[in-house]
Amino acid sequence: MHDDAEGGIPDYGTPGGTPPRVGGPVYGSARQARTASDAPAPAVETDPGDGGGFAGFLDAVQDRAQAVLSDLGIGPDDDLPTVSDGVDWSLYPGTHAGDADVALAALSQEETIERNEALLARLRDAITPRFGLSWGLFGEIPRIEPEVNDWGGESLLETCTTGTWRSTAKLTNPLVKMQLVDLVTGLLEAEGFHDVALRNDPARASGAAALAAMEHEFGGMTLRDQVVWSLVARESVHSDSEFELTIIELKHDRTGRFLEAAKARAELRGGPMSSVDLEIVSRGTLPAELKDEFRDRARRYDDREPPEL
Repeated sequence: MHDDAEGGIPDYGTPGGTPPRVGGPVYGSARQARTASDAPAPAVETDPGDGGGFAGFLDAVQDRAQAVLSDLGIGPDDDLPTVSDGVDWSLYPGTHAGDADVALAALSQEETIERNEALLARLRDAITPRFGLSWGLFGEIPRIEPEVNDWGGESLLETCTTGTWRSTAKLTNPLVKMQLVDLVTGLLEAEGFHDVALRNDPARASGAAALAAMEHEFGGMTLRDQVVWSLVARESVHSDSEFELTIIELKHDRTGRFLEAAKARAELRGGPMSSVDLEIVSRGTLPAELKDEFRDRARRYDDREPPEL
């Protein structure tokens, strides 16, 4: 059970519940971030039999014209820094050269979101009876942001982040925190996650400079006096996903820096300031409706050499 319940905090949810979404917009992306519910409606074709409407016709004309010019040794303006081997890599639909096959073979964005939410539900179900924590869901559900390729162009791939599941009580005993870390580590490894690491573990720091950096990031140089604990893990078979368990205990904040950050977070997304948080970020996800377009655009870059970065 939790060792220090935080009084006055409402019970926002249950392990299997899905409360209403709270939180504000996401800023700083090239095109507006969206949630799964904001997914655009399917494009209307001008003719069911025209293989993509007028836009598809223009793409076909462009491809044919480029093919003819390439046969003649004439390509786009080779003085442009994004042009190499006859194609403009700023128009590449992925994020890195050669990642098209990986993106097409991975789970779709919709499948990735479903898988992530199911995993977080299993983790909450395992944590709750042992530590007595209740949960609330905060932030966009999920938050979806566009990605930019290595040559500055807009990719068709997107990063999707689950809403943050945040406990309505805090943990203060470092032994209890470590029990939670051990439980979640075992569950993640059973789910196929790898590179599981407790980022704030002082044993990972070598030398005075590393310890100073750890103190700056986590608020202390020992597990007992740290403000933040962070357990991370990766999954790269079905998707490029990173899980993070964060344990926040503000009573150890000696500078007020972490308190200010927690206040800003609570104002933006709600929830308690000292808590246990669960979240998954998946990068390079491809919406199912864009799979055919992605494949067609990526085909133009087969066997082509990208410009040096």
